Amino acid sequence: MLRLVHPNAGEELVVNVGPVREAIVSWNALALDGTIDLRVNAIDGRTSAWLPYVAISAEKRASLAGSDGFVRIDTDVVRGDVDFVTVGIRSRGALDAVFVSTPDYGAPSRIVALQAVALDVPRYSQYEPAFPAERGWCAPASLAMLLAYRDYPVDVPIVAREVFDARYGGTGNWTFNVAFAGTLGFRAAVMHLRDLGHAHAFLADDIPLALSIAWEGGTLPGAPLPRSDGHLVVLRGIDPNGDALVNDPAAPGVAIVYPREAFERAWLGHGGIAFAVAPGRLAEALLRLAND
Repeated sequence: MLRLVHPNAGEELVVNVGPVREAIVSWNALALDGTIDLRVNAIDGRTSAWLPYVAISAEKRASLAGSDGFVRIDTDVVRGDVDFVTVGIRSRGALDAVFVSTPDYGAPSRIVALQAVALDVPRYSQYEPAFPAERGWCAPASLAMLLAYRDYPVDVPIVAREVFDARYGGTGNWTFNVAFAGTLGFRAAVMHLRDLGHAHAFLADDIPLALSIAWEGGTLPGAPLPRSDGHLVVLRGIDPNGDALVNDPAAPGVAIVYPREAFERAWLGHGGIAFAVAPGRLAEALLRLAND
C-alpha cells in the first residue's frame, strides 16, 4: 500500500498503515534544510519516541538510523519487532508531499501472461571513466535514466553527489534518490510492489521503474555481476516472451533481457522495492497504480 499526504509547514502527521512490520517514508520537496523524525504506534499500545530519520542540507545528506526498543530504522526502512499501526512524521523543513509505503502481505505473486511493452529509456552506465574507483553507482545511474526519460538529463556523478548518504558512505539510499528527483519538480516515491504483473501496470502507463534486486551466483542468468546483496536496475519493458527488458547500469551496453522467473525472484526476494519518477500531474497515477 502507498499513502500520499501533503503536509502543512511544521505539521506533525499521523499515517495509518497497519498492522505491518515494515514501512518506507519518502518525500518530495523543492528544497529541504532540516530534519525528519518518525514515531511508531504499535498494535499492543506502545508508542515509540521520535526516531531520528534523516538530516538534510544543501551540503550534506545523512540517514540517522533511530531506534527505540521495539522499532528501528535501517537506513531507509522502518522495521518493527511487533506489528505497528501508525507512522508519525515530523519535519523541520517544508515538504511538498510525503509517501508512506508498506508491503501487502495478503497479495502473493501470481504468474500471469503480460502484454509486451517497451519504453525507450536512455541507457546510463554506473561506471564513469572519470571516477574509476566508484563501482557502486547503480542507484544514481538508475535514477539518471528515469530522469532522462522525462527529458531531464543529469550526469550520473552529479546524481551520485546529490544522493550520497554521509552516514553509511554510499549512494543507495532509496529515499534520498527520490528526494533528489523531488528537488527537480517531479513526484517520486519508493513503493512496495507485489510482482512483475504489478510493475507491468506502471509500464503500460508510461512509467518505467527502478527496481532493487539481489541474487546469488548462477541464479540470475546473464547478470553482469556474479552476485549482489543489493543492486538497482531500470525495468523498461516486457518482451513478447514475458521476460524483463532491463537497463542494468552494470551491464556492458546496459540493455539486457532477464528471464522473467529469475528476475522476479531476485526482485521479490529482496523486498519487491521499486521507485518511480513522474511529472507532478501523475502523482495520483503513482498512487492509483501502487494500490491497484
